[in-house]
Amino acid sequence: MTQTAAVLPGIQRVEKLYLELLFRCNFSCTTCYHGEDLKRPDTVTVDQATAALTYFTAAYDCRWVCLLGGEPLLFEGLATVLTAAKSLGYRTEICTNGYKRRAFLTRAAEHLDMLRVSLDGGTAEAHDRIRRPGSFTAAFDALAWAHGRKLPFGATCTLTGENITTVPALAERLRDLGASDLMLHRVRLTGNATTSGITAVTWEQTQYLHEQLTGMDLGRMTVNTDILLPERCPPPSDVVEKLEIAPDGRVYLSCAEVAGPGREVRYDFDRAALVTVDAA
Repeated sequence: MTQTAAVLPGIQRVEKLYLELLFRCNFSCTTCYHGEDLKRPDTVTVDQATAALTYFTAAYDCRWVCLLGGEPLLFEGLATVLTAAKSLGYRTEICTNGYKRRAFLTRAAEHLDMLRVSLDGGTAEAHDRIRRPGSFTAAFDALAWAHGRKLPFGATCTLTGENITTVPALAERLRDLGASDLMLHRVRLTGNATTSGITAVTWEQTQYLHEQLTGMDLGRMTVNTDILLPERCPPPSDVVEKLEIAPDGRVYLSCAEVAGPGREVRYDFDRAALVTVDAA
C-alpha cells in the first residue's frame, strides 16, 4: 500500500464518518451485510479509533461520527472513544440493536449526542423474525430510555420485501415517541441476506412507500424518503455524505457499497491514514 496526497481525488470534506469498531455482535440478523465477518475477532483499539478521529477531522474537516459494529455496545472502550470524539469537536452517535446492554449504554451516554437503534419493521413479528424474539421490545425500551433522559434518538430500518408494508406503522410509533429521524436503507443481497431467503424490495414497493410517508404527518421527525425513488442520484460534489470504515480497513463511500470489496482505498489503522492499494 502507498499513501498519496489525493487518495480521494476531488474530495475536500467528509460530512459523516461511520467507524465500525468491531465485527462481533450479539445478533446474527438475516439481513446483516457482515455475514461470516460476524465471526471474525477483528476489533479497533481505543488508540486506533482516536487516531482515526484525529485524522478525519484534520484531513477532511469531519465533525460527525457514528460508531457501530457489529454491536458497538460490546466494545469495552466505547465510552473512552466517545470522550475522545467530543474533545475533538465531533457530534457523536452510535448505532446499536439496543439489546440488554443498558448499564453499558448508560456509561457511554455522557458523551453521546444521538442514540440510533436498528429496527426492522413496525411490528414485533416483522422485526423479531429478522433478529430474535424479544428484540423489538428491547429496541423500543432503549428508545424510551433515551427519551426519558432527553437524549436525542432515531432509528434505522433496512427495507425488505417482507417488512416494507409495516414501515408506516414504524414511522408513526417513532414520531409519537419523539424520534428525530428514521433512516431507511434498501436491503442488499450480501452477507446473511444471500442465504436467509430475504426478498429485496422493488422500485414499485418503494415508490408506494414514498407516497405513504410523504402523505403522513410526521411532525418534526425526518425520513430520508429520497432513497425510495430510483432517480435519486446525488450531484457531483467535493463533500462525501458518508464514509464508512470496517475493522479491517475496507472503505465505503455509500450504503450501496457496504460489505462489498470496497474502494481501491483502505484506511490503515497503523499509519492512521487513508492509503491507496497498489495494483500489484
